[in-house]
Amino acid sequence: MNQRDDINTWAIYRAQEILGREGMDLAKSARSFDHKAIRENGMLLARAIAASLIEASATMPK
Repeated sequence: MNQRDDINTWAIYRAQEILGREGMDLAKSARSFDHKAIRENGMLLARAIAASLIEASATMPK
């Protein structure tokens, strides 16, 4: 496995984690029409995505 494959595998697992947690919470709040929870969970999802992008860029080789 080369470095590109390692990064791709990491990205897939990270995306699954984020969607399993924050994405599911957002879907549940949307299903219940809880507008406050939709906003809050949407922001949590955005933050998790941003954090994973920062994490990925910090570990990428120069």
